Parts: sequence; C-alpha cells; structure tokens
Amino acid sequence: MSDEKLTLVQRSVLMILMAEAREVANSELTNHFRCELKKNFRERLVTAELISARREGQRYHLELTEAGWRWGRQQAEVPVPPGLGAGGGAAYALLANVQRGLDRLGISLPEFFSREDPLTHSPANTSELAARARKAYQELVDRPGGWVRLAQLRPLLGAAASDEVDEALLELSDDPQVALAPASDQLALTDADRAAAVWIGNQQKHLISIGPE
Repeated sequence: MSDEKLTLVQRSVLMILMAEAREVANSELTNHFRCELKKNFRERLVTAELISARREGQRYHLELTEAGWRWGRQQAEVPVPPGLGAGGGAAYALLANVQRGLDRLGISLPEFFSREDPLTHSPANTSELAARARKAYQELVDRPGGWVRLAQLRPLLGAAASDEVDEALLELSDDPQVALAPASDQLALTDADRAAAVWIGNQQKHLISIGPE
C-alpha cells in the first residue's frame, strides 16, 4: 500500500498510535479520539504491515509496527499530502517540528513517545548491548545494509552509558557484515551526530551499516 493511498483517517490513526505508543482499542479510537477506523481501512493498514490488530471479543486492539514507526519518521520530512485539510496540515507541522527537536537532542520517535522507564533497560554486558544495537538497527532500516546515523541508534539503547555503547559498537565492528563510517558531508553534521560518533582507528564514525546474516 503506497503512502499516497492512505486516507486522512488512516494517517490520523497511525499518528494517534505513534503518540500513544501502546495498544489502542478501536472503540477508544472512536469514542475518545473521535477517529473511527472502518474495517476495510483497518485491514489495509494490517496488510501494509503498518499496524498490528489483536482481536479480543468484539474489540480490536491496534498497535504501530516497526514499519509504522518508520512511516512516522518519514512523514516528518515530506510535504503535507494534498487533501488533508487544515487539521492534517497542523498535524504534519507539529510532527516535523517535534522531529527537529528530537534530532537536536539525539532522541528517536519511539524513545520520545515510549511509556517505559529507560532505566529498566540497562544492559547486563557488552554482548547483550551489541545484540540490542543490532535489533535497534533493524527497526530503523527498510533493508539490511542501509546506513543509519548513530545519533538515531544510540537513543534506542535506553539507559546505557556512552562508553558502554562505544564498546558494543567496537564489538560489532569485528563482524565483517558490520561497517562503521564517517559522514561524507562533515559540514552537514548536527551536534547530535558529533555527540553520537564513536572513535575507531583514529577517526570519528557517524554511520553504521549491518548486512544480512
């Protein structure tokens, strides 16, 4: 399902699920958020793998998938789609400005909206943190081997200290499927990019790529 075919209601549901960062019942969407998602539109979002739908009795409980989170991140960088009206324009303006702030702070959308205490995710050891970094990478890319900014990756690792993340990245770099590289355009680096960089071989690395296993 291409992004152009998403209706205003479908886009609104995706943004509500993003903001809530939890399962939301279809009745809550209708009664609390004033956003009724009809069966056929719900099924299209499930087929597109943007949401998951869990049935419990007569209710469906909806939640954003990893692909749904990626969709939300992408919307912060695209023009407002036509036909959404003033409300849609306002939502896109808000999302774009939220993302600009998160980029400056080096925080991802999932971490920003998360309802979990990041302190509960403190890693036990370097190998565990490296495994979590792999998983976080997979959440950020559409395909294996794509480049991800470390400024996007680090916030997904919870309360891990910067030096612990550095050690995990060094461990990952021993894998031939993992590449760490400096940004090609140094002038385009943000403060978050510089803060997230890791020193390897007397060079700051800002990007990571992990190929298929």
